[in-house]
Amino acid sequence: MFFSKSILFLLPFFFLISCSSTPKPIDGSDEKFAKEAIFIKYTSSDALNVYDNQPHVIPLVVYQLNNINSFESLDKSKEGVIKLLEAKKFDSSVMSVIKYYVSPNETQELFLNRATKTVWVAMVVGYYDMQPLQSTLKYKIPPYNNLKFWKSEAKQKFLPINVYFDKSSIQQR
Repeated sequence: MFFSKSILFLLPFFFLISCSSTPKPIDGSDEKFAKEAIFIKYTSSDALNVYDNQPHVIPLVVYQLNNINSFESLDKSKEGVIKLLEAKKFDSSVMSVIKYYVSPNETQELFLNRATKTVWVAMVVGYYDMQPLQSTLKYKIPPYNNLKFWKSEAKQKFLPINVYFDKSSIQQR
């Protein structure tokens, strides 16, 4: 008898627990524009992109993407990297693209607005002696949980990026 009363007493709690929700998966599809949500700090070598014993400026293209697959199919070959250096929307996954130029022995900080639906930030640089796998970096914008009463909602947050442009490669710091 005591056992059946205990079960009846606890039964509402089991129903309450089963009604709670889990965090929504984050895919960026409902993310809005965010002012200065991407911070890129870079430093370049004094021997950047050396050709004929002289350092040279390199192009840096920053892509904001809602899907990384197309970018990854291009960044594996020299021809693909050259296409990425054109700084054009190569398909519908590109939410934003911006081109900069990096000088030898330079330190800069860039604050970028995150475009709507951006989930990935990818960078490509153009060196004289281009090696595709050493010319790109990719970052997924990390989620955080925004707890609300009785449910949790995953949202994206600020993305800090720190890179070094070596003589002939881009490196994460």
